[in-house]
Formats: sequence, structure tokens, C-alpha cells
Amino acid sequence: MNLTNLSEEEFECISHQLKSRLSCIGLEEYPFKIQWYNEMVSPKFRLPFDDNCMAFAIISTPDMFELAFLPFLRTRLFDHNSNNDPIDECMKYHLNSIKSDFSGIDVEVIHDFELFMPNRRPKVLVQTAAHVSGAAFYYKPDVIEGISASDRLLGVCIHPRFGGWFAIRGIVVFTSLTTDSLERRQPKDVIQALELKKKLLYKFNIDWKDWSYRDIIPVVKKYSDLQIKYFSLKPCDRKEYLNYLINLQN
Repeated sequence: MNLTNLSEEEFECISHQLKSRLSCIGLEEYPFKIQWYNEMVSPKFRLPFDDNCMAFAIISTPDMFELAFLPFLRTRLFDHNSNNDPIDECMKYHLNSIKSDFSGIDVEVIHDFELFMPNRRPKVLVQTAAHVSGAAFYYKPDVIEGISASDRLLGVCIHPRFGGWFAIRGIVVFTSLTTDSLERRQPKDVIQALELKKKLLYKFNIDWKDWSYRDIIPVVKKYSDLQIKYFSLKPCDRKEYLNYLINLQN
């Protein structure tokens, strides 16, 4: 594949266009180079693109539910009979539409829920992507003193403004575009105290149902009551609530 190296102005133009497309639906974009991601993951998780390829980690803010999801439910694009997760379907629609916004440019979208079968290996480790892009700090158990491998805890990302009240939805890769102007932005380590880091990891892994890990730091905004109710329900119990949300919007 022929690669095009962007000037700083061209890079900023694409970044601004992407931001304009996403901000109105409660999504944010954070740029990174493929090399930064690949050097942080094991070979089996590396992405097959040039090291200098431009990519963006995409997160949903607390506003996504009202700005993107509820309007999506009202459209004919939403299949009421589908067994697919409605939020995933909403994100597929909005993120895949980015391709048409950049016609003539090779764009690949990798969603957080996409897996390689049959081993169900994630196509992208979105928490690592969020970390290397500077979007959110990835707190991993293996780097925190006092937590052993036998605890088998999962890591978690914390956003500097939204704490745990956000989600990482995937990445957008401009597979034929490279840039030399992008400077690496370090994620903000918002939890300095070791005991608080341990508390976060245990709450996320053990007490995740009470959602208290999301408030590990003060936040500027949380999920709305409608959104909290939706995500608190088991997926199998959400259909009736979806109908309520659709009727509420009408």
C-alpha cells in the first residue's frame, strides 16, 4: 500500500473533521501512532499497519446515550428483532459512517466488541489504545506493588474528567496516512496513592455492580439516570426498557 505522509496542517485538518463528526454525538477522539500501540502489546495483538500510521482511540462520554443512542433507537436503522447489542449497533452505524466522511482515504474501524474466531481474541486491546493515545490512564495490576498474579485482577482505564463514567468504543485507523508531526501525549495518572490504586482495581473486579469504582476521582459529569438504569439491567432484561425509551423519545 502506498503511504502518504501528512504535513502538520493536513493532520490538523483531518483531526478537526473527525472531532466535528463525533463531538455532536457524545464521542471523543484521541490520536496515536500504530507503533505506540504495537510496542505495548504482545505479538499476537499487534495491528498490521505501518508504524507511523495515524489512528484514533474513540471514547463515549456520558452524553453519548442521549445524543447518539436514544436518537438511533427512533430510526429505521435500529432492528428491534436483532439479537445484537443495541449499543454496539449504534456505535457500528456512527463509526462506520466515518468512512464515507473521508471518501478516497483508506479508513478501517475496529470496534471494541470485535473478536477473532474461534478463539475469541479481541481484534484490538482498547484500553491499551486509550492509554497510548493519552485518553485515559490504564491501571494494570501487574505494575502495582502488593497485588499478586494469583489475584487475577483485570486492569481498568480512568479518564481524567469522567473517571469511570465513559467507555472505549474502538479505534479508527487511517491505514494509508502517516504523520511525523504527532507528539506522544502521556495519559494523566489521576490516582497517585498506591492504596487508592488497589482500591480501584478491587472495586472494579469484585464490587463492579455497585459502580463505585467509577467515582474513584471527582468527575465533571456522570451517566444520566436513564443510562444508569439501562446499563444496570442484564442484557436479556433490556428489551422492555428499550421500548420505554423509544416511547419516551416520541
